[in-house]
Amino acid sequence: MMAEQRQERDEAAEPEIPAAEMQRIVRDMMDRQYRQVLDEPVPALGDKTPRQAVRTKAGRAQVVEWLKYLENGTAKSGNEQMAGYSFAWMWEELGAAGLRQ
Repeated sequence: MMAEQRQERDEAAEPEIPAAEMQRIVRDMMDRQYRQVLDEPVPALGDKTPRQAVRTKAGRAQVVEWLKYLENGTAKSGNEQMAGYSFAWMWEELGAAGLRQ
């Protein structure tokens, strides 16, 4: 009985956030995170920022693989809100949209 009451309290304490609002919150959080990452060194890109790496042919290829890795990982995350996140703006911002397949 005590466990039941505890579970009811825990469930009551969690606010019900509409799915559309949750998706907006997650999208905004991911936008902020990835905008920041564009200007930080990424080990997968030879410790260059994505903006730096995309300037060379070899770096561009690494950036394309990195972006695909991000997209695939997010799509397979099991999180409904994250799985629907669009990385299209990153491809555009890095000038790699034409390389997206």
